[in-house]
Amino acid sequence: MSDSGFPADLLELQRRRYAAESEWAADPTDDKRFAFAAVSAELYAHEHWATVGNRHEMKLKQAARPAADASASAA
Repeated sequence: MSDSGFPADLLELQRRRYAAESEWAADPTDDKRFAFAAVSAELYAHEHWATVGNRHEMKLKQAARPAADASASAA
């Protein structure tokens, strides 16, 4: 587990989801949409959710947010 209480691979999946979302927004093609959907499905199928449910999803998003975004939302 990481310092945030989430497994490191789950945090990485959320970061990959942020990246895929940004890529899709910048280039709204079917390929980018499919990539976003694939990483989203992998994220929500992660074994961690079976132990805690998805009630911690917002905490995961905050823990995985890039540092620049985190400091902006804290202000």
